[in-house]
Amino acid sequence: MFRLSALLINEYFYRLMTKKKSNVSIIIPTLNEAKNLPFALKSGEFADDIFVLDSGSADTTKMIAESAGAHFIYHPWEGYARQKNWGLNNLPITTDWVFILDADEMITPPLRDELISITTGITATGMTGFYVNRYFVWEGKKIRHCGYYPSWNLRFFRKSKAKYEDRDVHEHMLVDGAVGYLKEEMHHEDRRGRDYLWRKHLNYADLESREMIKIITGESTGGLKPSFLGNALERRRAVKERIWPLLPGRWALRFFYMYVLKLGFLDGAAGLDMCLFMTRYELEITRKLKLLRGKDK
Repeated sequence: MFRLSALLINEYFYRLMTKKKSNVSIIIPTLNEAKNLPFALKSGEFADDIFVLDSGSADTTKMIAESAGAHFIYHPWEGYARQKNWGLNNLPITTDWVFILDADEMITPPLRDELISITTGITATGMTGFYVNRYFVWEGKKIRHCGYYPSWNLRFFRKSKAKYEDRDVHEHMLVDGAVGYLKEEMHHEDRRGRDYLWRKHLNYADLESREMIKIITGESTGGLKPSFLGNALERRRAVKERIWPLLPGRWALRFFYMYVLKLGFLDGAAGLDMCLFMTRYELEITRKLKLLRGKDK
């Protein structure tokens, strides 16, 4: 059951009665994010509230969040989409706008100014949500190719007007209303080291292979509908669900796509390293998929 401390409830009603400075609340899901969280919190200082939605950190994540003045709230892990949807449904958000920020991301100053311009009415817009582009920092270098730039994610939206689709990994947000695209960018950089990054992708590979099994067996319940005639995300999902699982040698195709077709070679050594890393990740998905399909026979 959802329980908030008396202090948090009092803060909620206090916020209702006082003027909002930016009209933005930020939600940061966390699990052992002590190395990344200070940067994310610093970038979000302009927000009226920052909610650190934690799923059981064993490091100093809680201390870092509370020392920065953020609301630290524990909720048992439900999965990427369900965890964030729980936050959207239960956190005491009093602002009209919400931004979902991963702990290894930062809102750049130009993006901050663009958000405030929208939420305070300086920039007139009838949009309900906005896609935000982000650039990845890999081995200390900004990645501008490899199929990872631009990287559009719908993270900024009006309260109660959006939710995540029911998918275990690489979930997309569904918005009730018109959506637009912001001009400025987010910074993405995970500082927890390569070993941690690979362990995280091993978990992604497990979840992605299970999603592929659902697709192959017709059990997928994701909210984003695949369509070759739809928008960019719907077309991408159509390729991912209806073509990609059927192709042989997906790891080689992924490397060719990232390094050659998407000009990953222009990102130098960092680009090559990223392409090889993601090729290894694709191999792991294939391996796990074979194991799962073997169990079903």
